[in-house]
Amino acid sequence: MDDSSADKFYLNNKEYFDNDGITKLQVGGKWMCVVSDPVIAKDIFLRTDIFPKLLFDEFLPDSVFSHHFGVNIVHSNGDIWKRARHICNLAFKVLPIHLFVDVGFKLMNIMETIDNKPIDVGDLMHRFTLDVLGKAVFDFDFNNLGDPKNVYVTTYNEVQDEVNNFLYQVLPLDLIPYLKNRRIGKVKKLHSLFDDFIKNKYKSMAAGKSNGDLLELMIKACDDPNNEGFNDIELRYNLAIFMVAGHDTTANALATIFYLLAIHKDVQQKAREEILSVLGSDLTPSTEQHKALKYLNMVINENLRLYPPVSFLPWRKLTEDFKYKNHVIPAGTGISLLIYAIQHSPKLWENPEEFIPERFENEKNINGSYTWMPFGVGSRMCLGNHFSLIEQRIALCLILRKYEISLPSNSIHRNRLQMKVFGTPKQLNLIFKRRTE
Repeated sequence: MDDSSADKFYLNNKEYFDNDGITKLQVGGKWMCVVSDPVIAKDIFLRTDIFPKLLFDEFLPDSVFSHHFGVNIVHSNGDIWKRARHICNLAFKVLPIHLFVDVGFKLMNIMETIDNKPIDVGDLMHRFTLDVLGKAVFDFDFNNLGDPKNVYVTTYNEVQDEVNNFLYQVLPLDLIPYLKNRRIGKVKKLHSLFDDFIKNKYKSMAAGKSNGDLLELMIKACDDPNNEGFNDIELRYNLAIFMVAGHDTTANALATIFYLLAIHKDVQQKAREEILSVLGSDLTPSTEQHKALKYLNMVINENLRLYPPVSFLPWRKLTEDFKYKNHVIPAGTGISLLIYAIQHSPKLWENPEEFIPERFENEKNINGSYTWMPFGVGSRMCLGNHFSLIEQRIALCLILRKYEISLPSNSIHRNRLQMKVFGTPKQLNLIFKRRTE
């Protein structure tokens, strides 16, 4: 299981990635290609006619993935994707930042109870980001920070555990009826919860209530006579993908950045000084202050380079034979991009394993180079990238101004961050000590 993490996969295949830029991986009982070359990355992102998304009904039919996510903005192509993108673009134009801040203050109340004691920061950030998503996506309080064992949280986490079970992606275990039925039963239970959210949102909107959450904004976009809107099933599938895309990814990004700050005290102090200077007495940044936190943004970008929350690009399927160097990849082959390998390549980055935020002083390392792409590139870039970055800045500003972060002396992560699957650190205990200044 642990060997399936992106860093292990990269290290085990480093010779292929650094020299040839291509290797293979068995997924769902099928062999797929994995590449790590910025040149082919550009083709994958821009030539969507040759590299369309591999849909779950093609790739893992009748699986927990196809039942849970269906066809959505991430897993769709052509006109279906364009319609979904248009609706979701309208919804993501105005982010409900006030809801981020409300949950941030709840997080700080939790922090008060753990002052100077080791705490699993990965678990804490998963609780925080689920509460943010619940409020921001459909105005629902999961209360994961207050009561992580309540029925709503356990229902959601049971499905997340199934989705994140790497064995089901490398072995065709959904062919076993008992296993498949058990997993799909959990999905149906969560979908029932999503359906209730949708029904309640229609009722509250009909009563003239508005909270500015993404579900409300999507429904309003669907009401536009110029748009062909989502039906309730499509709304549910898109809610499902927003949750999985925005939960683990941001939680893991926050966990890894707190780890890096714990072991690089100079960077931690410099980021803190900038936060105190830019924000003054404000606890969280305004829109203009978000832009002014230049060093903090460099720290965030460097963390996303070292530990991209999505290490593998969602699978594509070649529609025609494709020549890459001395290889011909036949039509019909599944292909993915190992973003982790590109962002750790010694050919593309100087001292790639070192944490150097200053490398992002130059905007060219972010824009258009196909060497830094934690959110993807081009028209299919992750819609939630600004959502995630704002959430990260708010959490960092709240915590760094009040706490000094350190790594326990007996930590398993003293020499290297130990990872599980999908960019999740193994139990990562950190100490948050209340500042006296």
